[in-house]
Amino acid sequence: MADVNAPAATDGDDAGGENSLRDGGSRLRDGEGFRDADRGQLLLVAGLVMAVSLVALVVLLNASIYSENLATRGVEAADGEPLELRAAAVDGTGTLIDATNRDRPGSYADAANAVEAGIDDLDGRLARTAAERGGISHLNLTGDGVRQGRYVAGPVDDSGVVRDAERTRAFVLDMDASSLPPANASTAPGTAVTVVFNRTGSNTTHEAYVYEPTDGSADAAIATATNGTDATETCRLDAVGGSRVPVGLTAGTIDGEPCPGIWPTELRGDADPYDIEFANTGGVDAEMTATALTSTDPDGPLADGSDPAVYDATLRFRYRTADVRVETTVRVAPGEPNA
Repeated sequence: MADVNAPAATDGDDAGGENSLRDGGSRLRDGEGFRDADRGQLLLVAGLVMAVSLVALVVLLNASIYSENLATRGVEAADGEPLELRAAAVDGTGTLIDATNRDRPGSYADAANAVEAGIDDLDGRLARTAAERGGISHLNLTGDGVRQGRYVAGPVDDSGVVRDAERTRAFVLDMDASSLPPANASTAPGTAVTVVFNRTGSNTTHEAYVYEPTDGSADAAIATATNGTDATETCRLDAVGGSRVPVGLTAGTIDGEPCPGIWPTELRGDADPYDIEFANTGGVDAEMTATALTSTDPDGPLADGSDPAVYDATLRFRYRTADVRVETTVRVAPGEPNA
């Protein structure tokens, strides 16, 4: 049964509760609650701005790197075209000179005319290649033109001499491997096949000796000396690849294998004229080929194998596009030892 004495709810109590709710809502609207919400929104906006900024920075950086790569690649390609054509001009001219000399023209004038005509033809070929790439090229001889030499090819013996050589290129001494005399570095001056570079103006000689080592450790060896003393073995060949041993004196090779130090350092580049002589060739089947910068006929049997030749040619190469302009001068002497 209900307690009739309990106090009844009044309208005033209800009003007080409603007033309390209104006061709380007012505090939410005007007080610390909204300030906390504002801070959260600011953090979100700041984070979004930073994220967008980082993305934009990455995009700009990638675009810059890509553009630089394209620009660099374009420069390299533009630089490569004239270099490629220049190399083709040098190789083509070297091949032309050697082919002309091997044909043994009757006079130096005939050899020079053949080389000049070949260079004109090569110029036309290079110009067509350059035009296909959007460029213009021109190849011609400079005022130095071509220089007279002697192409010498034939058997050698102790009486064979190439006279007054200022430079020598593509010098190869080819010998029967089975006929090489046995020797070592100390006995080589008296028994080994010998090439002598006799610098008459300075009274100096340089020697290169080719022999079969007496200790049986190799099939062939090369030693060098100055003034015929203190010969030092430069290299040796364990096994000869064929029946003959070719020694590239200017190239620094023996049977195709590298053998640095054969060619005398004093004869690299411009040098006093020297004679190329031979010794200890008796009983050895030996032949030579070389192109010498000289106008003097050889002595001995080499005179029969000597003809007027072109020693080298000095070229002017020009190349031009909308972005690149190249002009250079180069001397072509195939097979010449490095200066």
